[in-house]
Amino acid sequence: MKHVELEVRAQERVGVLTFTCPPENRLHPDLVREVMQALDQAEAQDEVGALVITSQDAKFFSTGLDLAWLMEHQGDRQEIGGYLLAVNRLFQRTTLYPKPTVAALNGHTFAAGLFWAAHMDFRFMRQDRGWICLPEVDINIPLLPGMIAICQATMTPQGFRRLYYTGERLTGPQAVEAGFVDGVFSQEQLVPHCVQFAAGLARKRTRTYAEMKRRIREPIARILEHEDPRLFESTLAIAAEGAG
Repeated sequence: MKHVELEVRAQERVGVLTFTCPPENRLHPDLVREVMQALDQAEAQDEVGALVITSQDAKFFSTGLDLAWLMEHQGDRQEIGGYLLAVNRLFQRTTLYPKPTVAALNGHTFAAGLFWAAHMDFRFMRQDRGWICLPEVDINIPLLPGMIAICQATMTPQGFRRLYYTGERLTGPQAVEAGFVDGVFSQEQLVPHCVQFAAGLARKRTRTYAEMKRRIREPIARILEHEDPRLFESTLAIAAEGAG
């Protein structure tokens, strides 16, 4: 695969899924497709009891949807609708993924990049650089119900309100205060800590872990599948009005 590498660390029973898609690791359709393939591969391997997901880029985890791709295809509503559905399926796959997932947010994590990270079970972030941000209020894109639901499930009410209405950028320590990340580490320590943390989760019984996750995340998965697509067109219309 061009954009994704899956490394299996057999001693810890942890898979490290590392992706790169310049610029800024935006969720290009090719990246989304390759990540879905890598998730399938990791699920099928008994040697992988838990998964760490991170970026190869030291500056960016992901800044969200591929806006350049969307502009190139703005006249093709079917193509854009298919892309948005594919991103939602990535979110749904991640939120119900049957093995533990740990995000190593080694750079800026914005918009759909933040939502994708929110669907992972645990998140750790760099202490020295990198922000989380929901810029949608400033770029005229109202959040979809699935986006709102996962943020409400993974942040304090105060933290989500701050991100939702202001578009403010929060540092790693501020993201801890908002409840979004579970800890901050230096660049050198971030992935090793996430692997160590994931190794502890890998000892859990997969069937039990998957069922526990399903019981708290299935309502969000249903929103992603059924409610969000009904609002794609109206949301894009509001964004187009703002751009004009």
